[in-house]
Amino acid sequence: MSNNTSPPRRWRLVLAAAVSAGVLAVAVGTGAAASAEPVSSPHTAGTPLAGFHDGYVTNDGIRIHYVTGGHGPALVLLHGWPETWYAWSGLMPSLARDHTVIALDLRGLGNSDPAGSDAGSYEALTLATDVHAVVHHLGFTTTQVVGHDWGGAVGLAYAVEYRAEVAKLAVIEAPPTTDYLNTVKQNPGILWWDWFINGPQAGVAEELVEPAPGVFYNSIYHGALPAATVDRYLASYSRPAVTHAGFEYFRQQDQGETEVDQLIAEHGKLTIPVLGVGGQHSMGAQIGRDMARVADYTATAVVPGADHWVMEEQPDYVLQLLNSFFDR
Repeated sequence: MSNNTSPPRRWRLVLAAAVSAGVLAVAVGTGAAASAEPVSSPHTAGTPLAGFHDGYVTNDGIRIHYVTGGHGPALVLLHGWPETWYAWSGLMPSLARDHTVIALDLRGLGNSDPAGSDAGSYEALTLATDVHAVVHHLGFTTTQVVGHDWGGAVGLAYAVEYRAEVAKLAVIEAPPTTDYLNTVKQNPGILWWDWFINGPQAGVAEELVEPAPGVFYNSIYHGALPAATVDRYLASYSRPAVTHAGFEYFRQQDQGETEVDQLIAEHGKLTIPVLGVGGQHSMGAQIGRDMARVADYTATAVVPGADHWVMEEQPDYVLQLLNSFFDR
């Protein structure tokens, strides 16, 4: 577990709001060191998609899992939390008709191994180095990128850090950099898991979730995903090492997203085409509007009838949207 017991900045703000609303926080003590349990598991190994194969690349001593197939220019798919590469499985066969599709498991999630230590290991720019290692391992020097949720944050960091190697970027349901932190501060009741994970007692969130992970994660999915998909995700996130890694994404974003903003301030906005996508019943047009802060050429799309999980909720619409953006 993280040894950092100093609450993030947004926690100090939402804590006051929670106390005023009568929310009782129960401290149960700090947890043990991060589990050394391997992430790779027979419950999540392999790919059920015909025409695709999976592989591993080692970056900075960490094994990163990917699934790839198709032909044509590279298209990197980055999933969100709490999901795995499988979030893209419904779109991948169609996307692979005109692209070499590369779907990663983000570090510590799915079948990608966790970092040996927490400090700085789950910041967006660090996670982007995993993407870079996989892309170059597969022989590509340029790519197009689409990311959902946390994958959107990593995709943006990748495009900012490796500007000459990204042709287009689509970000789905992920306010850019520190805009997400501001959204959390403004909506502590809606984005409750963020302040739960970032509580002032290190390890408490893990100790509360691990005895019954399905209760916690199903409250995040809130019935929007197919049962078989949820079962697959729970097979991964029921492992303590994966839960802990996912929580570290949230704990390290204050520093990590600030660093991405600093790179943009130093080198300027992105000059590639950037598409911001939101679900009609979630972030809507906000994503596209916010992208104008970090990129010069932006477009906005809203997925009708969708909440946060747009790929599973409206796959045909999202597929058409991505094909139109990346192929034009």
